[in-house]
Amino acid sequence: MRASSRFLAGSLALAVALTLPGCAGGGSGADDDADAKSFSAQLTEPADLIPGNTNESEGGTVTDLLFAGLTGYDDEKGGSVNLVADSVESSDKKNWRITLKQGWTFHNGEQVTAQSFVGAWNATMANGWNNSYFFSDLLKVKGAADVHPRSKKTEMTGLDAVDDDTIEIHLDSPNANLPLIIGYTAFFPMPESVLRERDWAKYKENPIGNGPYRMAEAWRHNQYIKLAKNLDFKGRRPGRADTITFKIYSNPATAYNDVIAGNLDITEVPPERRFSAPQDFGDRYLRSPSSTFVYLGFPLWLDEYQDVRVRRAISMSIDREQIAAALYNDTITPAKGLVTPLIRFGKRDDPCGEACTFQPRKAKRLFDEAGGLGDAPVTLWYNTGAGNDDWVQAVANQLSRTLGVTVSLKGQTWAAYTVTTDERKVTGPFRRGWLMDYPGPENYLGPSFATDGSSNGAGYSNEKVDELLTKGNAATSPGAGIAFYHQAEDRVLDDLPVAPLWFGQNTDVHSERVSKLSYGALGRLKYDQIEVTG
Repeated sequence: MRASSRFLAGSLALAVALTLPGCAGGGSGADDDADAKSFSAQLTEPADLIPGNTNESEGGTVTDLLFAGLTGYDDEKGGSVNLVADSVESSDKKNWRITLKQGWTFHNGEQVTAQSFVGAWNATMANGWNNSYFFSDLLKVKGAADVHPRSKKTEMTGLDAVDDDTIEIHLDSPNANLPLIIGYTAFFPMPESVLRERDWAKYKENPIGNGPYRMAEAWRHNQYIKLAKNLDFKGRRPGRADTITFKIYSNPATAYNDVIAGNLDITEVPPERRFSAPQDFGDRYLRSPSSTFVYLGFPLWLDEYQDVRVRRAISMSIDREQIAAALYNDTITPAKGLVTPLIRFGKRDDPCGEACTFQPRKAKRLFDEAGGLGDAPVTLWYNTGAGNDDWVQAVANQLSRTLGVTVSLKGQTWAAYTVTTDERKVTGPFRRGWLMDYPGPENYLGPSFATDGSSNGAGYSNEKVDELLTKGNAATSPGAGIAFYHQAEDRVLDDLPVAPLWFGQNTDVHSERVSKLSYGALGRLKYDQIEVTG
């Protein structure tokens, strides 16, 4: 698996589940400003704040406020909207020309130019940062594969800053989703002075962006990150609060208690409080769909899992609704397909059908018809320390009861688990998770189910699926590609290389000092639009 921002260690979008490491311990932070226009929010220590190297949600929460990209997303319709870009055009979806709006500046006063973007993207590839995947594997920019830390080449041949206001991008193959894709963190700009200096360790501590907020001071590791409103922001949605302090916690329960005590304004609900939070906070308890997708992958390289009837039987033995109610207080949504319902383009109600519903009698019949697994037990693999233990045990009990098989559990730490899954050493169904990068169905289908997908952990390959995904990417617009993506999803679900389990929900609580909390097209809290009322 390539480093991807959206391959999740956690079980769902609850508390720490959006961050890759588990959490334990306590948190501390800066004192709140006396200014009534300031608020504080919980955060786990980010891995990085350089856009090209920020590929997890905690860093992304901060960089989304510090930077503005060429495009963003319409919260109502889900499509792309121009931000720094004045136009994004292509006649063949393979060769793109982007013109910039004038007047945009970085927090240090430098102009935002075409080179600010192109130079940042080349730096991502040349340094081998985590988001290199978006240029080499996803967009397939010409020459991207030739630029890496071991190469003497430092620039992708498919990128050109024609002048201060014009970018040209040349791809190896057409991709109509480019306007959506370039709204992601990986495509944010950096000041030309930073690109010349190349002191990345320094820049990481106090990044200079062009977004609605700027760093008020350098990052205080494991304590806080404080942001101040950018008064010169040129975007369509300026920030509302004067300052935002992200207090860094290693234990989500501590943050929750701090909101109750009045020491913090916003936090996610820790798993152990998912049942009491509605009573603790009343109308200050918020629930909203997230893009988290959790599923069980099947090891298709093993003979025992070659028969689709075995895979369907396992999927139909899982009572998703029971798990959602009993373990999560319905803060997860049983999956009925492979693409989050958050994506407006071509939203579907139930493409998975009976394969994603609890049908124990039919499951048992299919399993027996296929000859089961012989004498082999079903071994469920998962990563520990991220809230997965209870639901994995519940699935094990359901499989044992429905199929009459012995089920064993194999839990590993996240570091060990990624190696085991990457090297295909799992011997049974294994937990996987995904969080979208941009609001398009291809983002759920291509990485996980294309033959060369960066997160195709099941080893799935279907030439027709690859063909349909290619046709969808080459369509005249993202909307025009929907029919091809639907057909691709149907074929994957027919083969069922994974058992879809559920989509997550955001669960947040807040103090009486803040209001107008809402979520954007990607299902993330819009911190820049929160109002301070007390």
